[in-house]
Amino acid sequence: MGVTGRLVRCCNVMELIGDLFLRVTGPVYFLFGMSLIFSVVWLLFTVILPKTRDGVSGAALSTFTAWVFFNTKFNYFMAARTNPGSPREQEVQVLCAEAGAGVRRWCHRCECPKPELTHHCKVCRKCVLKMDHHCPWVNNCVGHRNYRYFFNFLAWLWLACALTVALTWRPAWHGGHGL
Repeated sequence: MGVTGRLVRCCNVMELIGDLFLRVTGPVYFLFGMSLIFSVVWLLFTVILPKTRDGVSGAALSTFTAWVFFNTKFNYFMAARTNPGSPREQEVQVLCAEAGAGVRRWCHRCECPKPELTHHCKVCRKCVLKMDHHCPWVNNCVGHRNYRYFFNFLAWLWLACALTVALTWRPAWHGGHGL
């Protein structure tokens, strides 16, 4: 075995270790993400929002904040819990047969046909339709059936971060006296 063969074998071993690491730590990343969002919500509703405004504007701001964080959590949960799609599903096989699409590729690990844009995820150990990537934060692949939840999660998370910065920049800038 030459130097190139040893390097390829070493890379394969490192890839297997990385996949095993992601398989084991995936739930930890997911719970850590949930706890981060919950802690920010708790701090906003118990520390920042009660001191910012009273009356109608305070209620409206609290309602808007709750709505933003509810959508963030909902889309995070749905991205994690929704099956990304598999070529083994009966409806996918029927659609491919109706379209007259011949099987050009075959997954030797799953032993199933691979339609266009389908890739095998080594972490999940399955083929995923229109696979984007495996996300350790949602502990799931991002694919055909959960891509919209993942994209919506990122959009709502951006809005939640912007809202958190907007609500906390003045108190942080003035040493807590801007409330």
